[in-house]
Amino acid sequence: ASDYTFYNDIMWVAGKGYMKGYDDGTFKPYNNTTRQALWMVLARLSGESPANMEEARNWAVSAAVSDGSNPGGALTRQQLAAMLYRFRGPEAPPAPLAPDAFPDAAAVADYAREAMAWAVSAGILQGTDRGELNPEGPASRAQFAAILQRLPEAA
Repeated sequence: ASDYTFYNDIMWVAGKGYMKGYDDGTFKPYNNTTRQALWMVLARLSGESPANMEEARNWAVSAAVSDGSNPGGALTRQQLAAMLYRFRGPEAPPAPLAPDAFPDAAAVADYAREAMAWAVSAGILQGTDRGELNPEGPASRAQFAAILQRLPEAA
């Protein structure tokens, strides 16, 4: 519906051709984003046109974005940030997350700390409705659409 919180984000990613709907014509915004979906989208953002998920996986591994494991697995918010960081992170490390910026900032895994700090400081990743980072929570397709729209290289 046009009054849905993520409506404009979904229409933007669909219009750009970064994300597609399902065969039944729906977007399924509450479904989890999978690792292979992220690989496909990032390959498209890099100018590639993978014909299938295996080609997207191969691209992600060769681009050092992902190790290619668990393609159908749900992507957590910190995994999403880590892969986006590998894809387009800054040349200089970002300032660390302020411990008091989010009540669950300490829950961010060590491997994702720099990536989450970058994503938050760049405005790419925002807190949840409860003001949390929710680093281990799944990234829904609607959240992924919003995050993509905030990624400067996507526009």
